[in-house]
Amino acid sequence: MHRLEARVTVLLVVAQIALGTCLSAGGQVPVEAARPVVSHPAELASISTAASNESARGDVRGTTVDASGGVLPGVTVTVATRDGRDLGSVVTGVDGAFVVSELPIGPAVLSFHLSGFADARVDVDVRDARDDAASRQGVIRQRLDLPAMAERVTVRADPLPPPPPPRPVAAPVPEHDQASVCSPARAEATVQTFGTIRSRRDDETKVLFAAGEALLVEGGTTTGLAVGQNYVVRRQYPTALRAGRQVVVMGEHSAGLLQIVEVEPDVATAVVVYACDEIMRGDYLAPFAPEVARAPEPAGTPVFEQAARLLFADAGQPIGVPGRMVIVDRGARQDARVGQRLTIFRRSRFGDRRPIVVGDAVVVAVRDASSTVRIERATDAIFLGEQGDWAAPQAR
Repeated sequence: MHRLEARVTVLLVVAQIALGTCLSAGGQVPVEAARPVVSHPAELASISTAASNESARGDVRGTTVDASGGVLPGVTVTVATRDGRDLGSVVTGVDGAFVVSELPIGPAVLSFHLSGFADARVDVDVRDARDDAASRQGVIRQRLDLPAMAERVTVRADPLPPPPPPRPVAAPVPEHDQASVCSPARAEATVQTFGTIRSRRDDETKVLFAAGEALLVEGGTTTGLAVGQNYVVRRQYPTALRAGRQVVVMGEHSAGLLQIVEVEPDVATAVVVYACDEIMRGDYLAPFAPEVARAPEPAGTPVFEQAARLLFADAGQPIGVPGRMVIVDRGARQDARVGQRLTIFRRSRFGDRRPIVVGDAVVVAVRDASSTVRIERATDAIFLGEQGDWAAPQAR
């Protein structure tokens, strides 16, 4: 309205000047010429609207928050027109709030930027601050999210070593009584050996071996080894017995059974068929004579006059108990046989010649001058050695 009044005033002044000019020239001016020039009502309405738009201003206000709803101070908020013309910017306060004032009414774009967060944009419609509806449009609550991160990692390493060769597999072995292999024995004066255990084929630092492992053997075709042969793995240990003053009676511990699968002149590869206990580096290969499992003979009457002495058990076993293997000094030369039953007894130390029965045993392996027996039953501890108990064969 102020512009309309100003324009009317200007028109009146112009009319008055023109009239004064005409009068000073001595002429006469028609009455219509003295009337002020007023524009058409539509033109006046257009002038009023333009004046109103140019003078109207609005503001945009709001709050910036993170994904958890916490306020974000220090966010740069920029306002621009849709075509990219900058209209101003502010930075959010400690409460995350912002106000951008004196903006022309109409559509605009708000941009939000804060280091460490993804930028955001939102379209707004700036309204006249004097309009009641504008005051009710509320504030903007803009959330800023963390940017999506992508990272490329390059790992460089030495190439993998080639896979080990497939583990060799042993062929089936003859059916036999495993107890005859795993039982201890009295070592012969001359031990026949075909080689000794060196190490595991794929790990020379290992010193103990188990079933299924492939072992390197010191020995080959030059010592009589051949593919497919089976050998008992043994090692010797000293006993408490003496053969004379200076000769220690040696026992022989059986650690397991293996089979030769590859052979060269001085080295062979063998597979552990089964282990009685730990197979160790340095154990030697002894011939394998499969002993067929046999049921114990029927019980008979003990022949005490043919009794054999119980000598010793396996390494580290000082006495006999049920299930334990014990060596006796009766072998094939004394008609000992696998499956034969024995009566374990002790002689009285007080002059009584009647034997005291303390258990029973069964022969499981026979050598020339000794046998290995398994204690089946015991009513007391079985004593071994020179002052130990005795085993009498049973006759049917």
